[in-house]
Amino acid sequence: MFVGREAELERLTAAQARTPGGVLVVGEAGIGKSRLVGEFACRVDALVAEGGADPGSTAYAPFVPVLRRLVREHGPELVPGGGRRGLARLLPELGEVEDLPDLGTARLFEEILLLVERAAERRPLVLVLEDLHWADQASRDLLVFLLRNLMRPGVLIVATSREPLRLPGAEVIRVPPLGRDEVARLLGGADAGLREDLELVLARSEGNPLFVEALAGAGAGAATPASLRELLLAGAERLPQAGLDVLRIAAVAGRRTPHEVLRAVAGLDELALDEALRPVVRARLLLVDGDGYAFRHTLIRDAVYDDLLPGERRRLHARCAEAQPELAADHWFAAGDRPRAFQAAWRARRWHRVLDLWDQAGDEDHARVLELAARDALCEGDAVRAEELATRALDEVDDPLRAAHLLELRVAVRDLLGEEGLGDLREAVRLAPREARLIGALATTLAWNGEDAEARAHAEEALALGDAKSLVTLAALTALDGDLDASSKLYAQARAGAPDDDGLLASYASEADVLEAAGEHARAESVAREGIARARRLGLSRSRGAHLAANLAEPLTSQGRWKEAREVMRTALALDPPPIHRAWVLMVLGTVAVWEGAAAEAGEIVRLVRPLMRGRSRGYDSCLEPDLLECRLAVAPTTVGADLERAGRVIDHVLAEHDLTLSRRYAWPLLVLAARIGRVREAPAGLATTGRVQQAHQATFEAECGGSWAAAVACWRAVGQPYALGQALVRAAEQDRANARELLREAAAIAAGLGSEPLRLEAAAAAATLRVGLTDGQPLSARELEVLGLVAEGLSNRQIAERLFISARTSGVHVSNILAKLGAASRVEAAAMARRTGLI
Repeated sequence: MFVGREAELERLTAAQARTPGGVLVVGEAGIGKSRLVGEFACRVDALVAEGGADPGSTAYAPFVPVLRRLVREHGPELVPGGGRRGLARLLPELGEVEDLPDLGTARLFEEILLLVERAAERRPLVLVLEDLHWADQASRDLLVFLLRNLMRPGVLIVATSREPLRLPGAEVIRVPPLGRDEVARLLGGADAGLREDLELVLARSEGNPLFVEALAGAGAGAATPASLRELLLAGAERLPQAGLDVLRIAAVAGRRTPHEVLRAVAGLDELALDEALRPVVRARLLLVDGDGYAFRHTLIRDAVYDDLLPGERRRLHARCAEAQPELAADHWFAAGDRPRAFQAAWRARRWHRVLDLWDQAGDEDHARVLELAARDALCEGDAVRAEELATRALDEVDDPLRAAHLLELRVAVRDLLGEEGLGDLREAVRLAPREARLIGALATTLAWNGEDAEARAHAEEALALGDAKSLVTLAALTALDGDLDASSKLYAQARAGAPDDDGLLASYASEADVLEAAGEHARAESVAREGIARARRLGLSRSRGAHLAANLAEPLTSQGRWKEAREVMRTALALDPPPIHRAWVLMVLGTVAVWEGAAAEAGEIVRLVRPLMRGRSRGYDSCLEPDLLECRLAVAPTTVGADLERAGRVIDHVLAEHDLTLSRRYAWPLLVLAARIGRVREAPAGLATTGRVQQAHQATFEAECGGSWAAAVACWRAVGQPYALGQALVRAAEQDRANARELLREAAAIAAGLGSEPLRLEAAAAAATLRVGLTDGQPLSARELEVLGLVAEGLSNRQIAERLFISARTSGVHVSNILAKLGAASRVEAAAMARRTGLI
C-alpha cells in the first residue's frame, strides 16, 4: 500500500513539468524512495527507463538498462554512426566498436546525450537511476554531465540515494519518516490486528515504511524480532518451500530477475513457477517489474542472500551462471569456480576480472590483457589506473612494434594527466620507425614544443607513409613561417582527406589558432564558427566543439567583442568539456575578466586552470599561458594598485624555468610584462617574430625598454586589437606630451566602448599626471569646482548642501556630474585626481 508522500509526489510532478532537469530523492534505507519514484512513474505520461547500481557494479552499470531501453524503443540511428563509435562499448548488441582514435569518455558521453535528447523529441522521458550511493565514479560523472548539458525539454532524471550527492541543478527531495496517521493507514492495509500495537510499531520502526511492513509481516501479537535481519526475513520464513526457493534464486540472480531466468534456475514449468511466485509477490517481497521481478527493497535481498548457507550460495550462483551468460563471470567467481569464471570473463571482455583470475590463464597474452584493461580504464575516465596498466604492459613486452603502440597509449593517458609525452613518442618511433601514425604524433608534439625543423621533417615522412593527419601539422608550421595562403591550402587538403571526425575538427581548430596568432581575427572567427557547426552535426560539441569555442572566443576577445565572447564561452563551459578543453576556454575567459577589471573572477580562473594545464603535455605555449594570465592580472591597475610583487614572482619563474625561444605565441607578451616591471631590458637571442600580432608585441617590448610608443600604437592600430591599442595610446601620451590630450581621449573612448575599468584607470591616471582633461573645454563649472573642493574635504552630500545652502539632491547631482567629467570611479579618486591636476 502506498500512503502519504503527497507533497513529494507533487514536487516530482512539478519537476516533470519544467524539464529538462533532475531530481535527487534522498533518504535512509527502507524509507520509501523507490516506492515514491515507482508511484510517480506509474502516473506520469512519459517513457520511463530504469536502471540502478549494486555494490561493486561495473562502470556505467546504472545506465546500461536505461540506454538499452531507449535503443530498443527508437533504434541506434538517433546518434551518428548508429552508436558504434561510443555506445557499443556499453551495448554490445550494437556491434563491434569502431576503432577510431577519438573514442573515450568524451565521445561516449556525447552519444548518450544525443540519444537521450533525440529520444525525448519523440516522447517525454523519465530516466530513473536507483541506489546511486553504490554507483561507480564513471556513472556519477556521466550523470553530472547529463544534468549540466541537457538543453531540450522533455527529459527528467530521477535518482535515488541514501546519502546526498553533489548533482548540479538537481532538486533534492528528502523523504521523511511516516507520521502516526500514515503508519496507522499502512498497518490497516497490512494486518488489522496490529492497530492495537500502533505505538509499539511506531516506536520500533521510527516511521520507516519497510520496517513497518516487516513488523506487520511478523504477525499480530508476535514478539518483535531482535535484529533487523530477523525483521526483514520475518515474511520470508512463512513462505511455502517452493516460494522460499524462488526468493533465494532471485537474491542470487541480481537486483532484477527476468521471469525466464527464474524458471530456468528453479527448473519449474510455467504453472509451477507461477504458484511458487504468487505468495512471494503477495507478501511484497518481490514486485512484478515488466517481464521480471525485483525486490521491494535492497535490504530484503541482502538479508535473504546473507541467510543462505555457503553451499547453497555456491550452487545457486553456478545455476545462475548458466542462465545469465552476461553475468556468468561474476556468478562463477562467487561460486568459487575460478576456471569457469576466467573463461566467462574472457568471453565477456571483462578484462579487469580476467586479471583478477590470471592464475587460471593458460598461454594467454598477459600484456595484451593489461593493454585492453588500460584502454577500458581510459574510456571510463580513470587515467591513473590506465597509466599503471599501460606501464605494466610495457614492462612485459619484448616486441618493438607492440611496445611502440603501448607507448602511444601511455602518451594519450598522460596527456589527460597534463604530463608531457615527447619522450615516449621518440622512443615509440625508434622502436617502430615505419609506423606513420606514430611519426605523425611525434611531429605534432614536436611542433607544440617549438622544435619546428624536426617537426616538419617527421610530418613530411609521416605524410609520405600515409598519415593524412600530418597535413594539419605541416599547415600549422607553414602558417608560423608566415605563408598563410599556402597554409590555408594545406588545411583544405587536410579536411578533404581527414580519416575521421576528430581529424577533421582538429584541422579547423588548428587553422583558427594560427590565424588568430597571425592577427587575422576575422578569418579566425569564420573558421572557428564553421568548425563548431561541424562539431555540432557530428555530435562532438562537448570535446572538439568546446576546443573550437575557445578558438572562436579568442578572436572575438581580440576584436573587443567581449560580450559575444562571454556568451560563446558560457555555452561551451555548460557542456562540461574534458579538462584540457575546459582549461583553454577558461584561459580566454580569464583574459576577458582581467581586461574588464573583474579581478576576483580572473583570480579564481587562475586557480582553476593551474592544475588543468600542469606540465607540458601540450607544449610550451600551453604551459606558459597560465603564467601570462596571472601576470596580466597582477599588473592590471585597480583602485588599490597593481600587485607587482606577485608579477615579479611569476616572471622570475618563467625566466628561470622556461626557454622562451620555444614559444611562438606567449614569449613576447610575457617579455612585455617583464620589461614593464623592470625584470628584463633585452629579449633572448633567437626569439621568433612571425605575424602582425607578434610584431606588435615586439614593438611594445622595445617601447617598454625605451623605444618609440608611437611605433607600438601604429602596430596595434594595424592589427585591430582595441585593448592593446588603448594601452599603447596611454604610454604614447606620456612620451608625446604635445599630443597627450588627443591620445588619452582616444584611449578613454576605447575604455568606455569596451567597458574596461583597468584601461579607464590608466587613462585617467595619465591625464591627472600630465594635467590634461579628457573632455572638451573647462571640465568643471565654477559651482562644480566649489563642490569638488568640499568633496576633497571629506564632506557628505548633505554636509555640502548645508555649506552651500542648496538641497542635498542638488549636491548629489553636482557630485555625479563631477565624477562623470573626471572619469573617476569614486569621491576619493575624484579628490585625488583634482589634487594631482591642480584643480583644487
